[in-house]
Amino acid sequence: MAAKKKYLLALNLGLLGFAVFLYSSKASKGKEDFLKKSFVDKHYNFSVGNLLETNKRSSSRRLDNNEVTSLTLKIFADKQYDYDQNIFLAEGNVKALINGGILRSDLLSYNKLTGILSAEGDIRFRKGGQYFRAKEFKFNLINKEGSIKDAYGILDLKNVITDLKIDVISNQFKAQNRSNYKEINTYEDGIEFSFGNIKLPDNNITRSSKSIGSINNWRFKSNSINIDQNGWKSNRIVFTNDPFDPNQISFEGIDVIAEEEEDGRLLITSSKTNLILENRSKIFIGKRIFGKKKKDRSKFQLILDSKDRDGLVLVRRGDATNITDNIELEIQPQFLINRAISGRTNSYKNSKNKNINLSDLFGLNINLKASNENWSFDSLNDLSTLNTSRLYSGLRHSSSFRKYFRVPILQESTFNIFSAYRSRAWNGTIGETEIKSAFGGFVEKSQFFTSGNLKNNLKIRIGTGRYESEKFENSEMISLWRSSIFSSLDTEYQIWKSNKKNLSQKYVPSLSPVLINSELVLRTNIDSAYFRYSNYSDQGFLKLSIGPEIRLGNLERDFFDYTKLSVMPGVKIKFGNSPFKFDNAIDLKTINISLMQQIYGPLMFDIISNLNIDNSSKNFGEYYDTKFGLLWHKRAYECGLYYHPNNEAGGIYFRINGFRFANSTKAFF
Repeated sequence: MAAKKKYLLALNLGLLGFAVFLYSSKASKGKEDFLKKSFVDKHYNFSVGNLLETNKRSSSRRLDNNEVTSLTLKIFADKQYDYDQNIFLAEGNVKALINGGILRSDLLSYNKLTGILSAEGDIRFRKGGQYFRAKEFKFNLINKEGSIKDAYGILDLKNVITDLKIDVISNQFKAQNRSNYKEINTYEDGIEFSFGNIKLPDNNITRSSKSIGSINNWRFKSNSINIDQNGWKSNRIVFTNDPFDPNQISFEGIDVIAEEEEDGRLLITSSKTNLILENRSKIFIGKRIFGKKKKDRSKFQLILDSKDRDGLVLVRRGDATNITDNIELEIQPQFLINRAISGRTNSYKNSKNKNINLSDLFGLNINLKASNENWSFDSLNDLSTLNTSRLYSGLRHSSSFRKYFRVPILQESTFNIFSAYRSRAWNGTIGETEIKSAFGGFVEKSQFFTSGNLKNNLKIRIGTGRYESEKFENSEMISLWRSSIFSSLDTEYQIWKSNKKNLSQKYVPSLSPVLINSELVLRTNIDSAYFRYSNYSDQGFLKLSIGPEIRLGNLERDFFDYTKLSVMPGVKIKFGNSPFKFDNAIDLKTINISLMQQIYGPLMFDIISNLNIDNSSKNFGEYYDTKFGLLWHKRAYECGLYYHPNNEAGGIYFRINGFRFANSTKAFF
């Protein structure tokens, strides 16, 4: 749905800008004599030339009007005609230059009596990153109505307003065009939709997820677009983010209307919207209204929470409320579907009563955010029931205050004050444990740096806090102060990398938005920590992990043409023991395994897991922090599902990839 909004918004800005561009040039399609009795009430500087007489210019004329607009227009053509000072006609290789934009057609005409401006035959308009094609364009300058037939286009959303803007000051041409663009389409942005109760990982092929909630470049086509003074409408518009043909994903808008609101914003309504995959599968996604100040998102969301809410939950999402300029409050009511169906709950272990009443069917999520230039505050309060007798058992809370500052040695750092209630924690093969309450503060420093061919990421944390949590030996709750110092250094060294392909305009990747190069990388991780507790116990450890990561294949064939395998054995040396379960250093010998494998075509398998290989441990041979993924990976989009068996969490997602189009990208599709 977010992709639909961006497509329609891009289309609206582009086409409306194209109409405005043509409308703004209305009086300059003829010579100065055309203006003497014209209805136009603005002054335009213009010049009409011939391919052989480019220096021929008409004189300018100023009308008595408080609103003065300056427009530079030049027209070149094989033939130009002026019939009785009423009809101007340019024919054959028509080229109109308007303030840096270029309009080409086979024929361009303007009838002063009817006010109809028309262009026919291979119409092309180019300005900056914007490019439009059509077979026929007509616009009545008196009624401000017109149409575009067989329209195709390419839009650059970031620059569409600037590119289609009529310069009111400069009369110089500032022509920009797509020939300045690179030859290679590059992966730049994207949109992501997800469902579930896990944080989805970044794309392991692209090494990142560039889903920023918007896509900048689009292609569109429509058989007919009707323009009026309020905006435009079309019975059908198709648009795609894919720079290649055949496109892998597109969107179809039926009965699309775009109108300008009183505050200058554009409101776009599509009565029906279809998502089209591979030009075959069509998925109906309903009626949509676009163009509001804030990006719309679905008012309802389904999540799965077996731990606190007995299963499936319907969430009502609303827009955040700005209490002040820097304080934001968001409240999300919830309806617990599985709990309503079963009529019982298993989420409250300390309660023997499994029966529920009406208030147990509802939950609430409250998020309060505040920020300034140098600090930020975030408080999350999650209620799995509104039953007052279970309120403390159903509440999870976390708050943090961050202050950014500079200190000696550490330089730019962050000071954090935190609090938590019933916070969930995972500790290796011990599994899940709970921190009933915690508060404290720490100073944190993160730094990325390179040293020769080494890429390094350093983290340092020093702090203290009071924790109430389960004892290491049993489930008894204890409360102690803990002082700590922790550091982590991740290093990457590239041993080998295949030569990059000599890409050309003919190279069309099918299964990945980026070029894949085989490589061998050596990764290391060093973690060290020391904890001191108020009962005079302490704990310290040093952990070293090292191992290779190899990527083979290019995703150019259908079978087993991509493998990413990482194996990192780890050894932990420790002294002392923590009295708590959540931070006790266990799993002293481990191996981390990560595998991503193409199975067939876009179908991929992704797994990450840790194995305890310490034969002196009672948890020897157990896996933990395991994540399974089954993915459908394409150039223009990807989707998949993930499952975490250790904490019974899962999620599904759908990503649409955005590209910066190269100059080889065609408008037609």
